[in-house]
Amino acid sequence: MSSVSKLVSSVCKKIIKPYSPTPISLRCHKLSFLDQIICCIHTPVVLFYPKLSNTWSNKPSNYISQHLEKSLSKVLTNYYPLAGELNDNISVDCNDNGVEFFTTKIDCPMSQILNDPYADKHNIVYPNGVPNAYSYKGSLAVFQLSHFNCGGIAISICFSHKIADGYTLCNFTNHWATIARNPMSSEILPMAPQFNGASYFPPIKEDLSQTTFIPELETEKYSIKSFSFSSSKLTALKARVINQSEVQNSTDTEVVSAFIYQRAMATKKVVTSTLNQALNLRPPLPKNTMGNNVSPYCIHTKDEKEMDLPQIVGKLQKAKEELRKKYKNAQPNEFVSIAQEALNETIFNSSSSNFYMSSTIKFPIYDVDFGWGKPEKVCTPLKNMFMLMDTKNRDGVEVISGSKEQDMLAFERDEELLQFASPSS
Repeated sequence: MSSVSKLVSSVCKKIIKPYSPTPISLRCHKLSFLDQIICCIHTPVVLFYPKLSNTWSNKPSNYISQHLEKSLSKVLTNYYPLAGELNDNISVDCNDNGVEFFTTKIDCPMSQILNDPYADKHNIVYPNGVPNAYSYKGSLAVFQLSHFNCGGIAISICFSHKIADGYTLCNFTNHWATIARNPMSSEILPMAPQFNGASYFPPIKEDLSQTTFIPELETEKYSIKSFSFSSSKLTALKARVINQSEVQNSTDTEVVSAFIYQRAMATKKVVTSTLNQALNLRPPLPKNTMGNNVSPYCIHTKDEKEMDLPQIVGKLQKAKEELRKKYKNAQPNEFVSIAQEALNETIFNSSSSNFYMSSTIKFPIYDVDFGWGKPEKVCTPLKNMFMLMDTKNRDGVEVISGSKEQDMLAFERDEELLQFASPSS
């Protein structure tokens, strides 16, 4: 047993079912084509809340848990596929079996976990073996409430990526918190979530096991570490791009993605490589369309000349805009063929060195308030992935890097990286 796991005590597990039964007409949730091409990994996110006010801390120890469990039951009525069972790569049986909810006590202050830049330490706030797990045999969504001995709490969520992308996870968490703050109100969701992605991207019957976007992880050990880019460093990176090229109006996501990709290639000592990203398809799809509604796209690097930062930013902008225009100008019945073409490019034309980048920048994940204020820290530790997030004050970008241990050793010591990014806690 590791020194970190020894800190966990009194684990309690419950099954939380939807407050209202799912109608017969919604019992079979068809996976969309975009759901089908996503690997079956439980994607983790954790929200840390510092010592709670007397309003909450003076309540009985199980009060917070009951508060969360009741509101979770209510929100599951709207997000009913999460409480069901996956039927191969075809559908979800929305049978209201429920989701797992764990409650634990952690015998250390929250600061001991938060002040460590290695996000691996955050595993203590997840149910053992669930985050980043493939084909987890438990529920499609798994939750844990962790009580620290300082009075602070952490709420972790692991969603099966097979039925939800980051946008869906963020919407769910905010809706859950809204219900928790307003337990007596029945009309509080501004836009009811719709799990109808299959009507835009009909599933196909072919075996897609060899064409999964984001392949399964190798068995090697991974290290997860967080880096922060301040507002001034972001401005400096954008100025470098503008001064050395004709690329204009680069976004935070584009410039940080390009810079991280460049430094990852350099420290791994590879030139021929592929950067894989995903385009949020809301729009053209309505904003309340839940599930996996992202389309993969990629750029390739073939020689050292193409490792130049402005070139990478320009390539990312071009690839994203071209894909966005294809969807904008297409009829809905053409969406699957566009996604298939994009997927084939990422799978069959990729190099032996693949880098994966995802972004939740501008997602309101730091607004999640269950009644005791907004989180001090949010973390999404994904393996084999660079995850870009807003910092708490939305004045910078945090990158959570999940890399093989030997790659992380070189990456975290890269002098050019450290000129712009600092290890964050």
